[in-house]
Amino acid sequence: MAGATALVALGLGGGPAIAQPESYCDDPGSVEAADTTRDLELEQFGVELTIPSNFRAILLNNGDVKIVDPGTYELLACIARGGDALGRGYAQTRVRTVENPDNLDLRQLVEQTIREDQTLAPYTFDGQQGYLVTQESNGVPVGIPDAYAALWVETDAVPGAVVISRSCDCSGQRDQLVSLLERSSLLGNSQATLP
Repeated sequence: MAGATALVALGLGGGPAIAQPESYCDDPGSVEAADTTRDLELEQFGVELTIPSNFRAILLNNGDVKIVDPGTYELLACIARGGDALGRGYAQTRVRTVENPDNLDLRQLVEQTIREDQTLAPYTFDGQQGYLVTQESNGVPVGIPDAYAALWVETDAVPGAVVISRSCDCSGQRDQLVSLLERSSLLGNSQATLP
């Protein structure tokens, strides 16, 4: 009898358990970019990005900004409210800063920070010299080519570097990033040159 009482106290006996509702998020999937655009001014990074008018920007707790399509935004908002999601990848643009406490030149900072499977090449963004970092394959699980690309550039808004990146579990991120950069600009542009 004492064993049966212990089972009831633990909820393992004495009647059926009450079913809990599923807390999975509805996933509308990725939503196509609108044909129209809007300017997203990110003063804290010194850049203005021209993004599809239906895309959403999310300010993360660490100060980074993530830009996603409306379907992905709804899914991420549900997860933030405590919902669960079935696994799916998504494309995102992310804007962040990288500190430069050793006061390295930009190329040295990039080389010190990127991974071995990433390559860099000079790139001019709105008259400012920077570096475009690409990754041939993400290596997971069979390797998706061109799944990551990032621009590293110095701006007057922050010490160190601003990194604008595109990533996805799909290919074509270099072209997506370059397209974004060609429509975007620096705020209070100051011209710089490569060493």
